[in-house]
Parts: sequence; C-alpha cells; structure tokens
Amino acid sequence: MHDRFDAALCFARLEVASAEAAVRYLARELAKAGHVKASFEAAAVARERRSPTGLPFPGPGGAVALPHAEPEHVESPALAIATLARPVKFREMGSPASQLDVALVVMPALTAKEQAAAGLAQLIESLQSESLRRALLDASDAAAMRAALAQAPRASAG
Repeated sequence: MHDRFDAALCFARLEVASAEAAVRYLARELAKAGHVKASFEAAAVARERRSPTGLPFPGPGGAVALPHAEPEHVESPALAIATLARPVKFREMGSPASQLDVALVVMPALTAKEQAAAGLAQLIESLQSESLRRALLDASDAAAMRAALAQAPRASAG
C-alpha cells in the first residue's frame, strides 16, 4: 500500500479526545516531516467538516477515517497513520448524519499527480482488506504498523 508514499509516519494507540484532534495531530506530523505546507492542517479540518471521510468496512474495527486536504497544501506524497487508544466519532462519507466509531485514521497527503493517478481510490481499495486493518489495529508500535503496511496486498493500478 505504501509504495507510492512515505509511510514512515505511523502512530500506535494515539490518545486523542475527538476526530478533530486526530486530524490536527496527523496534519502536524506531516508538516513536521516536511510533506505538507503550514496551511494543510486548517484545510484538512475544514474539509472534514465539509466532506466527512469516515468509511464503514465490515468486520471488527471496521470503520476507517481518511481525512485529507487538497493537493495545493501538499509538498510531497506521504501517508500518516494512527491507531487510536479509544475510538472517536467521525461522520460517515456520503452520509454525514451517521457517525462511526473510528480507531484507525489514515491521512494521505496527495499531490495533484497522485490524485490524478487515483491515489485515494487505491488507498481505499487497500484498506478494504480486513487482515490489513486488523494488523494495523493490533500493532503495538510504529515498527509493527510499518511491517503490516509492507505486507499489505498492493492495490491494482487504476
């Protein structure tokens, strides 16, 4: 899953009180690593309010959130991933009145090139793997999360 992204930004069992706190934390980590502009954090929060990114998947720990911002806020493609110590409520993509308990937050930073190449669609396709989601959620640290990503089946190209 991570072959087109820098997947070094993995955070296991992150303690956050809300969806917005999770979005802000991951955005700040992407900024610290130089992958996104300072404007990314506010843009990601605003976009999540406008267009929720919670995705329900079947199986235990199924719901995943994919908060992100527009490509003009991105310097280089990257992926920040956090498992949460306790699930937080994210509104469901396409059904914003519905809230999902999310324990896995994946924040892609996509440039226009990755977006044009359906990078987000490929990421969603990869996350449909229950075994990948389970491996990430079971990971006790960043190294275990990176190992799970390395073992993930590659999404088929567009």
